[in-house]
Amino acid sequence: MVYVGVDIGKEKHAIAAVDAAGSVLAAPRFINQDATGFASLIAQLNDLGGPEGVLVAMEATGHYWKALRSELEMHGYRADTINPLITSREASADVRGRKTDKLDALAIARVARRGGYSAAPSRDTAYDALKSLVRQRRHLVRRRTEAKMRYSCCLDVVFSEAVRTFEDIYSATAQAVMERFPSARLIAEADIRSLTTTTAKASGGQLARTFADTLRDAARCSVSRAIINEGEEFAITQLVAEIRVLDEQIRQVNERIEACEAPEAARLLQSIKGAGKILPRIVAAEIGDLARFAGPRMSSRVLAFAGCEPRVRESGSWRGKVKMSKRGNANFRHSLYLMAGTVRLNSPCFNVIYQSQIAKGKHHTVAMSHVMRKLIEVMCGMYKTGKLFIPPQTGVPACS
Repeated sequence: MVYVGVDIGKEKHAIAAVDAAGSVLAAPRFINQDATGFASLIAQLNDLGGPEGVLVAMEATGHYWKALRSELEMHGYRADTINPLITSREASADVRGRKTDKLDALAIARVARRGGYSAAPSRDTAYDALKSLVRQRRHLVRRRTEAKMRYSCCLDVVFSEAVRTFEDIYSATAQAVMERFPSARLIAEADIRSLTTTTAKASGGQLARTFADTLRDAARCSVSRAIINEGEEFAITQLVAEIRVLDEQIRQVNERIEACEAPEAARLLQSIKGAGKILPRIVAAEIGDLARFAGPRMSSRVLAFAGCEPRVRESGSWRGKVKMSKRGNANFRHSLYLMAGTVRLNSPCFNVIYQSQIAKGKHHTVAMSHVMRKLIEVMCGMYKTGKLFIPPQTGVPACS
């Protein structure tokens, strides 16, 4: 077997090959990230033994590796994508501290020859589409959060009492009012009929003249009443429009995610009360095919993939504090955290775990990590038994 290592770059990739004994068969060289470069690589791989005798390995660096892996798999080659943490250990072994792209390609080839790693799953059209939707949703939610934070900061300047007056400054009524009258100064000067019409329309008739009077009185008594900052006022109108657009885009993405066929992991997690439909699919998109984790220590392997396993540091009689390693899929870990939050509020058996940790004086995030661990154990138990989740009458859920 010939092992080919590829150090991924944005415009060009370094490639090198070693044989089963570790001897260099092909000195490191560069190929361009284009059709000509890919054709040159395929020709070289064919000379080295073809799909039956060559294994290609590359780091999961950014997104630049995806096109190359697709090309290799289209020509029948096995293309393993390896965690950069594994290959960096090999690359840093040089006593002279040398580090170049060509040397990294050789290091990746040697890691592939030695084995002992878990390669990223191969392309799967359904999983790839779902993962792209999930990543887009996360991007939109992050942008909306930033817009809301900026919107809140602007309100603190031009209408300090907005939080107490509206109760929810992100509600449809608050956004409609602030878009048309984006400061305490403008609300105080507004015609009461226009203000009443705006609040009534935005609230569906639930808030009308009485609320409009209260709102204008609060604006007239506001400590921001004398502030004239047209820049902040303009920013508020734009931020309200941006939040509305992002809300609609997130709704559209959610519809697409729900329309996707639920993977096995999503189907299992949906049986847990409080998980909903979106979060199980988000978690499943990051896990991929559960079969690749199957085995005696399935839950431990999934936890390690998420970076939720404990990290122990000790030397001699010294023992450091045990912490979550966080050396795993950050997106998977984040989505698992969100699901743990909703599940523990709706499923008493998971809330027992959370409350028991809080009773011990643990921090909220530490208690949540225990809920996350139990979620993984329950999911793996359901996968092994082929049964959906049935909440226990008392105590915590079993793992299998």
